[in-house]
Amino acid sequence: MKPFKKISAGLLLTIGFVFLMVPVVVLTRQDATPEDRMDAIGGFVIGFPAAVWGGWLALSLKRQNQNEGCDRLHSTFYRLLQQGNGQITVMRFAMEANLPAATAKQYLDEKAKEFDADFGVSEAGGIFYDFIL
Repeated sequence: MKPFKKISAGLLLTIGFVFLMVPVVVLTRQDATPEDRMDAIGGFVIGFPAAVWGGWLALSLKRQNQNEGCDRLHSTFYRLLQQGNGQITVMRFAMEANLPAATAKQYLDEKAKEFDADFGVSEAGGIFYDFIL
């Protein structure tokens, strides 16, 4: 369904902008006839809804991708918590979620505040987040 939405959004945006160019071209011409002005209205009537619909589809795809990214992060976070008995490091989370270290640390800091997690130091000297399961 996603590829169909992408193709539809692209086609609708392209068609919409092509038809919206007709009024722009006609209205900038000095020698436009009344028939040309009617063509401009027709271009607007067809182009505007197509462009709006294509834009709406593109925005819905963007929101869907963002939601999927959040869901992926949440599932990775909870899976790692279960595997580590409530303990998780920034490095492990960053590797599993394929995130930069700064982003992974920010995410874990937010979750630590949300769930009142503690910080601990491993035997090797590494810092980990300790969540109560």
